[in-house]
Order: sequence, then C-alpha cells, then structure tokens
Amino acid sequence: MLKNVFFFLWMFIFTSTLLGQEISFKAIASKTEVSVNERFAVQFVLTYSQQNISIDRQLKLPNFNGLHQLGESTLNSIQINNGVMTNHSGVEVVLVADHEGEYTIGSATITIDGKRYKTNPIKISVKKGLKPKSEPGKRLQGAFLTSEVSEENPFLNQEVILTVKLYARDYSILNRIRNYQEPDFSNLIAKFVSEKTSDNVRQELVNGQTFVSQELARYVIFPQKTGVIEIDPFSINVLLSGYYGAENVQLTSEPIRLNVKNLPAGKPKNFSGAVGTYNLNATLSKKETKANEAVNLEVEIIGAGNLNTLKTPKIEIPEHIEAFDPKKKDVIEIRPSGMKGKVVENHILVPSYGGLYKIGPVEFNYFDTEQKKYITLSTKPFTLEVDGPKPPSAQDSAKQTLNDHVRTDTTSNFNPVIVPQKISEVKDQVVETVAKDNNWMWVLGGLLVLVGGGYFWANHKKSNSQIKTVSDKQRKNQFKAGINSKLAELKSLAQKGDRAAFLSLQEDILTQIGMHFSHTSLADFTENSVAEKLKTNYNDLADQWKSLFLKCKEAKYAYFGSYTDLEEKYKATEMLWKKFQN
Repeated sequence: MLKNVFFFLWMFIFTSTLLGQEISFKAIASKTEVSVNERFAVQFVLTYSQQNISIDRQLKLPNFNGLHQLGESTLNSIQINNGVMTNHSGVEVVLVADHEGEYTIGSATITIDGKRYKTNPIKISVKKGLKPKSEPGKRLQGAFLTSEVSEENPFLNQEVILTVKLYARDYSILNRIRNYQEPDFSNLIAKFVSEKTSDNVRQELVNGQTFVSQELARYVIFPQKTGVIEIDPFSINVLLSGYYGAENVQLTSEPIRLNVKNLPAGKPKNFSGAVGTYNLNATLSKKETKANEAVNLEVEIIGAGNLNTLKTPKIEIPEHIEAFDPKKKDVIEIRPSGMKGKVVENHILVPSYGGLYKIGPVEFNYFDTEQKKYITLSTKPFTLEVDGPKPPSAQDSAKQTLNDHVRTDTTSNFNPVIVPQKISEVKDQVVETVAKDNNWMWVLGGLLVLVGGGYFWANHKKSNSQIKTVSDKQRKNQFKAGINSKLAELKSLAQKGDRAAFLSLQEDILTQIGMHFSHTSLADFTENSVAEKLKTNYNDLADQWKSLFLKCKEAKYAYFGSYTDLEEKYKATEMLWKKFQN
C-alpha cells in the first residue's frame, strides 16, 4: 500500500514537472481570406507553464511580404485550470492588403533557454467582392448616413480624404449605433485614419434644421486607375426601441463617384508616378576614405502623398565603386489631413581603387497637384576622394586577362609551355643573320617556327600526360575536403560570435563554390556573371548562391552596425553547399 502511494506521488511530481516545461509558440490569424483593404489581425502567442522563463533572444516578427502593418499591441493573460497556471504572452499585429493576391506571413522566432522556437507561416488570400453591397440611401426620420470626399475629380494616385458621418436630431442615437461596415475599395488604395479630429462630434445645420453629427470613419484614398471609380455605400445599424423590443435598423450612405484624370503629358524622363508635394535631401557620410572601406549615401524624401508606393530615385554610381542593395526605412503617419512622412534609403558604397569619384547628382520627379505641373528636385553631385591603388588601365586589364589565360588553373587540363632557352638562341641567330643578309630571313623564320612548334607539341603532350595522373575524382575530393574544413572553421567562428572573421571566411567559401561550379577564374569573377553561368546547370540554386553572397558582402561592409545571426548564416551556407553536391 505504501509502495503504491509513493508510486502515485512520484507520478504526480513527474507529470507536474513535464507540464511546467511545456512551451508553445503559435501564430493565429483572425481571417485567412479577406477583401482588399480589409483589416485583420495576426497574433503571435507564446504559451508556457513556468512562472519564470529565461528569454535569450527576444521575439522577432516576420516579414509581412506586401501586407501593410497598421498597428501593434502586446498580449498578456494567465489561465488557471485544475491548479495548473498557464501564461499567454505575445504580440497582436493589425494588417491590411492594398491589392488582390496570395500573401505569406513568415515565421516569427524567439529563443528561450537556448532553444529556438518559431511559428508556422500563414497564407492569406486577398480578393475583391467578398463584402456584400448594401442598398444605398437607407434613412430614418431624424437620422441619416453620409460619405464625402475632398476631391471628386482627382488625378491618378492623388491623395483624397474620404469621411463617413452620421447625422441625428436626437443625441441619444449616437450611443445606439452598432456594426459599422465599409465596402470594397476596388481600384483604390485606402488607408484608415485611426486618429480622431478635435471636432469629431459637433452641431451642424442641415436644410435649416439642427443636427448632431459624428464622424464614424475617415480614410486617405489614392485612385489607381483613370476614368470612373464608384465606391459602394457604407452602412451602420441603429438600435431602436420598439413595441416588440429592441430592433436593429440599418442606415446606408449614397455611393460615391470619382472621375479620375490621367496625369498630363510632358512627364520627366525618370518620373516614377509620385503625386503630391515633396522635398529631397541626400548626404554622404564621408568625403574621404580608403579603398575597400564603406561609405554611406543616405537619400531622404519628405512630403505628403502616397508614400507607401513611392519609388526612390536611381543613382549613377561610377565605375570601380560597388553599390549594395539599399536598405529602405519608412516613417509614415496617416493623419486626418492625409498621409505624411518620409522615405529613407541607405546605400552602402565600397570603392575598390583610389581616385577622385563623382557620385550623383540625385534627382527626384513628382507631379504637384496644387501647381498642376511636374517638379524636378536635384542635389549637387558628391565627390569622394579615395586613398588606394590606382585603377587598372585598359592596357593593364588586357595584359591581366592574357596572364590569366596562361596561369595554371586547377580546373583546367592545360599547363603553360615555357619557351626553352634553345629557341631564344635560335631567335638571336635569326636577328644577326637578317642584319647581314635579308635572303636568309624566310628560311630561318621557317626554321624557327618548326623548332618552336616541335617543342610546343612535345611539352604540351608531356604536360597533358602529367595532368592526367591527377584524376578528376581526386581534384573533386580535394576541393570538397577544403570546403568542409572551412565550414568547420566557420561554425566555430559563429559560436564565438567573431563577426568580422566569420563574414570574411563566409565570403571566401561562397567565392570558391561559385568559381568551382561555374568554371570561372578569379579575374573574371563577379556575382552576376557567376550566377548567370550557374543557372545553366543549377537553375534556382544560382539565385540562392547570389542572394547569400550579396547578403554576406552587405553585412561585411555595412556602415552601421546591425544585428547579424551568425549561426543562421552558417546554416544557410552549409545548406547551400549540400545542395550543390546533390
């Protein structure tokens, strides 16, 4: 009996311990099928039973891949069931899509007690016409709903303010409204304004009668096609007391018709569709630097308009300066008066050689709706003085290319033939003889060609026989062993957190892999040329190699220090290497 008591007591303790160690991390979407411009929420929830957990790396939200984030809030709750306490904490994100399509929300990650947890990806389907249309113009005696726009004849992509208001003779109706519904915003980009105006509720005179009005919703909309765009009615329910109890009565607005005009002729050469009012700023972090050291070119566009779709200007970068894909940062506010903010792009530039370089100027074009004309903003060009070796001339480049063809290559079956001393002696004799008697020139010239050809053939045959002693399999095994050795060292650097050494070694490994599988020499190596050659035999793997290579170089030369997960980069490099071997 006592033995059984101890057994059940042990089982209880063991089960409680297991329960105390349970941790789950999930992503939950309020909807997976939504309409265009319909807001929905995604929760990233961590569930655990322990009272205290050790978070090694904080929650990292995923890339929302085309979905726009409208808001973010924290989640915290505790449940107690049969004496067991369960904690729920995390983040809720409100999202919206401007266009139809299939979207994938990636995995959020968090690291707890040395273990990395991640959520499953979520697929979101965005379609038009999911919302039912309401019958327009439904009113009550003493109450009605309106929708109004700031401009009925806008230009394409011009900002328009849309407001939805409820009017009532009786103030108490404002406290009995339910179930506000917005229509599909077809052919429009619509941004909901969460900020309320100071006169959100006020008295207004309508047809000689005093009404109390309340602004129910406000949107900033941007028409995306020319011609007539019709916005269907908005609706809301009012709870009224009747003979048989409370009754829901629907109020609806009239539809809105926008007559959208195309932008006028005479668009500037680099016009990308920006409409509104903007200012342009650009700064270069240094005026002087050294070869292979990074500088940062920051381009900032500030203004009012559709900043979400704004395309930043292309910048002319001189030869011998490598430019990485820019990092873009948006600071945008949706205010009652419209969309305002700035778009900032940071360009990392790495000069390869010394010299004085001219960068830019940076130019940005937009259409001003107030002046009804195209405006071109431009900065002065930047000069960058680089201390380092001079860039090679065209003659040096040609000479280097010739040397590259002669240089021994472990991936080639040809070894250079060195002209023997005997041929040099014959050449000297030819020169001396020709100086005395021109009649011997053709005879000795022919003799020289025959002797040289003989030596060339003999040495070439000999070199080929020597090369064949090293089989393709042996060279392949040697290359494989070399990469595996470097990967082991890369893993060690990742664990130590030695960022600089890790990125240098990763770049070397990726360079060697690219050269080997594309049969490219170091002199001809560029990420674009190697990727193109790899596509012939490796298809999508070529893009994976190029993406990882560029990310490595970008992190290596990043002007501002940024968080880099070295272990993730190591795993990506190792996985790429395994794919190339399959």
